[in-house]
Amino acid sequence: MGDMSNPNQSSLITETVPGKRRNRKGAETRQRVLEAAVNCLQKFGYANTSIESVMSEAGLSRGSVLNQFPTRLDLMSAAASAAMMTMVNDSWRRIEAIQGAAQRLEQHVDVIWQSQNMPEAAAVTEVLLAARWDHELAARLKPVAEYVEADIDSLVEQVAMDAGIENVVEYQLHVRVLILSLRGLTLENMYDDNRDIMRRALDRIRQMHHRVCARLLGQI
Repeated sequence: MGDMSNPNQSSLITETVPGKRRNRKGAETRQRVLEAAVNCLQKFGYANTSIESVMSEAGLSRGSVLNQFPTRLDLMSAAASAAMMTMVNDSWRRIEAIQGAAQRLEQHVDVIWQSQNMPEAAAVTEVLLAARWDHELAARLKPVAEYVEADIDSLVEQVAMDAGIENVVEYQLHVRVLILSLRGLTLENMYDDNRDIMRRALDRIRQMHHRVCARLLGQI
């Protein structure tokens, strides 16, 4: 079995003020602000997440928030970055907790589904949708997205190789399709999570995953 430890377990740090050193209290405040921003994005959406709403959610003064993130753009891009890395690190932990390479491969689809249902996933979706129109926000997010995608590819490669899949690139493509499909399903579930058709759709995605894995392993 390969080493499933995440090489990027310490989350990506995006400094808003180049060269600014943070003491322990500053780091704790920064984390508190980011968590509040993610919560606001998940509850209120991008348009209604302001410096003021994050201040209220975090229970901090304007000065405390602005000291960490001088502008709303700084705050939104950092919150999305932190949320992405939280999702990736959560996936690594869930995969590591599954015993056996075959079981990790089989349950990979459920790990992705769980990550897409985290509050951080809704926050990331809100920011990504806003980035369609906000080119400065999109520019801030691009290097982070590339970093996260590389981390996801590392996890997928490890799962595939441990299970005995030789065509790792095809499995990576399959996982990208899974992520996009499950992200769309979670968006639908935001409107109504009790629809039987959505549960059936999730079962169909699981079946597709199992067939693809069986084919890549030469079992069918």
